[in-house]
Amino acid sequence: MKGIQSNIISALSSQMNMTHTEKLKIQYALELLKNEGIKTILLFIFFFFAGRLNAFLLCMAIACTVRIFAGGMHMKTNIGCFMLSFLFFYAEIMVLPALAAFPVPVYNGLLISSIVIICLLSPLASYKRPFVGQKRYRLCKRAAVFFSLLWGVILLFLIPDLYLRSCCIWALALQALQMIFTFIYRKLKKEGRTSDV
Repeated sequence: MKGIQSNIISALSSQMNMTHTEKLKIQYALELLKNEGIKTILLFIFFFFAGRLNAFLLCMAIACTVRIFAGGMHMKTNIGCFMLSFLFFYAEIMVLPALAAFPVPVYNGLLISSIVIICLLSPLASYKRPFVGQKRYRLCKRAAVFFSLLWGVILLFLIPDLYLRSCCIWALALQALQMIFTFIYRKLKKEGRTSDV
């Protein structure tokens, strides 16, 4: 894979006059594409054989539209990232809808509170992709708010299947929960660095 990435970067570099920074950006994008592609294929295969492919695709759509802009917990290794993703998808698709079968009004309350939290805390930058300027920050903020509200409308009015709906609501709830943990952790870490103790 490293050889393929190098060949792609060399081919692009020979066609365009790219700076060192632009080469690094392309290298990062290719690495991200490879890692996310492998992770997604493995998750797809698991939930396909588990008979929960529709729920996985909906939850993946939420992750691809909300989490990518809102941010959240990030692991430092590919294996750690895969395991965290697997745990979240497994919980929101296989575990939580069965263990916590709430009445519709409770689910609606969970949905609305999750969306409010995501809108308030987003975006949370990762250590790999910090914000460069206010323009990028505002773009991520608007996108996270837009997609969160869009999914709220879709789940409230357009998905009648209670199981699929509960999976998606849990996906947003877990997104909100991890954002709370990440926000608190970073606040405490920052205070620890600036403390005289």
